[in-house]
Amino acid sequence: MKLFLQLLLLFIGNVTFCQNMEWGKFSQKEIEMTDVSFESGAEAVKLGEIGHLKITESGYELLEYDRTKILSVDGFDHAQKKWSYHPGVLNDKVVIQDAHTVNFVNGTAIITPLDKKDIIISRNGDEEEIAFAFPNVRIGSIIEYKVKILRTSNLYASPWRFQNSIPTISSQLFLNLATTADYKTILKGKQLNRKYGGKKNNKRWELLNIPSDNVIKNVYNPDDYREKLMYQYTSARLYYGSYYSENTWNGFRKLINNDIQKSKKGADFKEIANSIRNGSTKLETLRNTVRYLRDHYQWNRHTAVQSFNLASEFLKKKTGNTADFNIVLEEILKVKNIQSEIAVNSLRSNGRIIVAYPTFSKLQTLVNIVEIDNGEKLMIDAATSQPDNLRFLSLNHYNYIVLGLEETGDVFTVVSPPLSEFISQQNLTIEDENSQVQVTNRSTGYFNSGDFKPQIFNVFRGIQTNENTKKEPDEWQVNNQTISFENPANSFFVIENPLTKTLATILVEKDRDYPIEIDFPFLTTVILNTKLPENYHLESTNFNRKISAFNGALQYLQQVELKDGEPLLTWSLLINKTVFETGEIQEYQNFTSQLSAVFSEVAVAKKVK
Repeated sequence: MKLFLQLLLLFIGNVTFCQNMEWGKFSQKEIEMTDVSFESGAEAVKLGEIGHLKITESGYELLEYDRTKILSVDGFDHAQKKWSYHPGVLNDKVVIQDAHTVNFVNGTAIITPLDKKDIIISRNGDEEEIAFAFPNVRIGSIIEYKVKILRTSNLYASPWRFQNSIPTISSQLFLNLATTADYKTILKGKQLNRKYGGKKNNKRWELLNIPSDNVIKNVYNPDDYREKLMYQYTSARLYYGSYYSENTWNGFRKLINNDIQKSKKGADFKEIANSIRNGSTKLETLRNTVRYLRDHYQWNRHTAVQSFNLASEFLKKKTGNTADFNIVLEEILKVKNIQSEIAVNSLRSNGRIIVAYPTFSKLQTLVNIVEIDNGEKLMIDAATSQPDNLRFLSLNHYNYIVLGLEETGDVFTVVSPPLSEFISQQNLTIEDENSQVQVTNRSTGYFNSGDFKPQIFNVFRGIQTNENTKKEPDEWQVNNQTISFENPANSFFVIENPLTKTLATILVEKDRDYPIEIDFPFLTTVILNTKLPENYHLESTNFNRKISAFNGALQYLQQVELKDGEPLLTWSLLINKTVFETGEIQEYQNFTSQLSAVFSEVAVAKKVK
């Protein structure tokens, strides 16, 4: 009888775990699938995934079953799996239960199980990684695995994603509550909210035919819009009254302010402030202060919203986290009569603050909103801002909104990077056999990052020579280059719009139903001076255009005019608004559609017979 019960429980467990999928057995449709109907060209596809999530007193346990098919050579990367955990932390581990590769030869399934010796465990500090590669993988292989993931209680988590890096046919999650604590389930994503939003006490979720997260474009972090489930405790036993159990933004703000006040006890900020030279402007004083902090204290590479005893820790040991740096910066600025407000920020890499659901996991670091000369406000991170380039803090910090901590101020403050500018002056000289373009590019802000390539704005392509770059005052950078090229046989020069590649980066899908996020505001201007020989003529019918949207925050101008008897062509695009909510998408698309129509037209310089 005991053996019978054990077998029965094992059978019930297998049925419950696999639901409508049986381990190692596949439908004819799965076997024959070579492409995904709703995302053609996919390199691999999740045929199905099932999760059994158990929330416990100490965290959560997730039993995960995954079935994936490899559709192309590029999909081989998905046949490698890895997880990380901290072995020294209670209830934080990963157990691989089973894995195999299935290939089909003349209709017969050939199963290659994962050998335990192929499971690799590596250690980096206090973190371990467990990884393996599926054996005998080829195009058409189906791979399956079962893994049990245990996580300790951080009191908030994102344990399940219905949307993955490859398209998913079916994703199911089943919830088992084994805790006395109250918690809040947070659903992210349009499909998930459309199907299950407002359903209380739901313990089962399923989505079908979910596209990959590759379709999520023009956002700061795809995870903000991915179909997924999160949860956070709303009363956490011994943690009651803490950040973990607080469920209002005003409550978070009060808790953080209380901790900041405690951290400042016993610290003499006036002595530090008096040792820092005042500048002739607020910006110069701010720059001197940030430089002093960067020179005298070391950032420990940790972002945080909590600081402890500044006097005995940060100020004494000369090292600390971002909270330490920014609390001290605000106090020094107070002494110097410069207005500053501390705000809580969630970096782009961490995802947006969820306004409707206050989650501690989205409160990542402190920053300062500093008012300098003429009322200009800068967002400063005293731990990472570059003193010589204070206006242009890392884009990772600009995640649309921050949580302001002033009791009399708005709870949320909208933040946007300052305007970056790029101006390209290009002079075309046409000769009988070879022609040249002398290019001078001037740029400031995020156009000076290492990822930006000014050559994308060159009107003509050719061999670049004599390139050099130098710095100028006021954060400008100047780049000079010469482009040489042979004339076409017919002496016919097509002058295409140099902003075409920029336009391609800001276009969005027609059925867009989630916000549009542009990396940073910018003004790009390209000026082409065509020194045409007497036997050449410029054809530019209907060239002059002006397009505007959002009360001038978005503008485009192109025109041709004569200067000293030579045609001068100008293209200029201003994007001075970076986030467009769903209600603004139509106006945005109208603007980009007009740009597309104008960009398809070209000017021509050709030889007159």
